[in-house]
Amino acid sequence: MTSPAAARLVWERPDGERVEFPLDQDALVVGREDAPILIDEPLVSRRHARIEWRDDAWVVVDLDSTNYTRVNGEIVHYRDLADGDEVRFARAKCRFHLSEPAPGGRPEE
Repeated sequence: MTSPAAARLVWERPDGERVEFPLDQDALVVGREDAPILIDEPLVSRRHARIEWRDDAWVVVDLDSTNYTRVNGEIVHYRDLADGDEVRFARAKCRFHLSEPAPGGRPEE
């Protein structure tokens, strides 16, 4: 297995703010509580999904969430991710990016 490609997940909050999560580990849990990718939305499960580096690609794996994981509108249990994919955890809308943020751009805190 090679090193993970630089990637990030950007959560587009309902208030318009964007929160960026660098994918800096081989596997990161997405969830509503105590998760490295913390999506504070009521319909997101505590452990909703996992984004992981597998076989030289980033993938999203649904963790039997109640309100589903979708990639580009399709309910998925396991799916390779491509740059620009829209990933939804329940109603929470995120965008997957393989590239680094533009120079001068800072992740939202």
